[in-house]
Parts: sequence; C-alpha cells; structure tokens
Amino acid sequence: MSRNNSHKVAADVEHLNALGHQQEMTRHFSFLSLLGLAFAILNSWTALSVSLSLSLPSGGPSSTIWGLITAGISNLCLSSSLGEFLSAFPTAGGQFYWVAYVSPPGPRRFLSYWTGWITVGGWVAMNATGPLLGSQLVTGLIALMHDDYESKRWHVFLIYLGFSTGGFFLNVFANRILPVVNKAAFYWSMTGFVVISITILACAAPNFATGEYVYSDFENLTGWPDGFAWLLGLLQGAFGLAAYDSVCHMIEEIPDAPKQGPRVMSALQKGTPLIEFKPSEGITEA
Repeated sequence: MSRNNSHKVAADVEHLNALGHQQEMTRHFSFLSLLGLAFAILNSWTALSVSLSLSLPSGGPSSTIWGLITAGISNLCLSSSLGEFLSAFPTAGGQFYWVAYVSPPGPRRFLSYWTGWITVGGWVAMNATGPLLGSQLVTGLIALMHDDYESKRWHVFLIYLGFSTGGFFLNVFANRILPVVNKAAFYWSMTGFVVISITILACAAPNFATGEYVYSDFENLTGWPDGFAWLLGLLQGAFGLAAYDSVCHMIEEIPDAPKQGPRVMSALQKGTPLIEFKPSEGITEA
C-alpha cells in the first residue's frame, strides 16, 4: 500500500471509530474495482434484455424508453441523497445506521430495525435474481444452438445452484481476488454492451421501426387500465438501475471512503441509464 493510501486508511479508521465501529475488513478495493462490483450487480443492459417481457405488453416501446428515462432521473436523485449520507457516515451498515442516526430518539430503534431487515430482504432477493437470470440465459443459449433441446425447470435450478455455489466460494475463500474479478466483470460487461448494441442494429438493418413508433407507440396487453399498465412497464427500466446501494455495504473496503464511495455511486447512476438507453432504443427500433 502506498504512503498516500496509508494516510487515507488511517483517516478512515479514525472516522469509523468516531462512528462507534472498528475496522475489521481490509481496504483493498480501488475506485475502478468498486465501480466494477456495483456495475456487475446492476448490469443494466443485461437486466434490460431479460426483462423486456415486463415493458412490451405493459406500454410497449414508449414504456421501455420513457420508463427508463423516468427511472434514471428518479434514481439519480435517490443516489445523490444516499451519497450524501455515505460521505458523512461511511459504514457498511448503510441505511439502517443512517436511519438510527437521524431519527428521533423515540422511534429510532424500531425504524432502524425494520430498515435493516428490509435491506436484508432486498439483498436476499437480489442474490437469488442474478443466478436465476444467468441460468435462464444459459438454457436459452442451449435452446438456440440445439433445436431439439427442451428446457426443464430442474435444468434451470441445477445451473442456478452452480452459479450460487460459485459465488459463495468466491466470496468466502477468494476474497483477495475480488477486486480483480470485479474489474474483469466491468470490462466483460462493457464489451458485451458494445457487441450487442452493434449486432442488434446490424441484424435489423435496413428495416428499422419509425421514430414515432419507438418514442410514442403505446400498447396495453395486460387487461389493466392504461396508467397502471404503464407503471408495470416502468418496473423494467427500474430493474436495471436498482441495487446501487451495494457501494454502501462495501464502503469499509476502500481507502478514502467518504470521497470515493459517493464518487462511485454518482458515476454509476450517471452512466448506467445511458448504457441501458442504447440497447433499449436499438431493440425497439429493430
């Protein structure tokens, strides 16, 4: 560790002690590796690809495009607020600690307790979602390459177990290489984004949909009222922008946490909507 980083880590430890915590983790992440971790968790363009079934029947192309813009602006506001808290209170507890600190004394324990459990529930669901989507992509690729293949639920489940087990062993027994893995995941995802964006448009050329269809066509195949259907489609745009609070829960593993944590969160919420927008536009044009 460089002398500059040593001074930053010492300041982080002192800050953490002032908040009533002790330094337990090694601060071996960098800005890029933490950004790679958070980006891999969001993986916005991949989440878009596997969740189109939410928006296309619930508003159609307009829900896909404008829902993403709405979700992007909303999440940028939320991430700015969380980044402010993270800068002042850089603890891995994140939301439950912040709620405990800023709440009135009376309901403080109740609010903090339930905030913590809601956060835990969200991360349990997110940890289940990633391997599930991955297993569905694998079976989809197999079906694409082999016409006689019929996907079974137990096929998806076994692949899901493989992804989950691999992630467990990586986090428990190979924690030291996580920064390298996160950087690789970031570059891999960005490469996939470029390749997929070009491929979608190349395969559709020259028969592109009109701009009017992409930006204003509304379709409601849900049976619900139009406004409610559009809100259902909004979930697709929000799905690829969620879980950016992962930065908060890794904040005790990066030097200069009060500065670097908010920087990562800000870069994430400024970049991922733009990255997700291009495949969204390409798919609806195709």
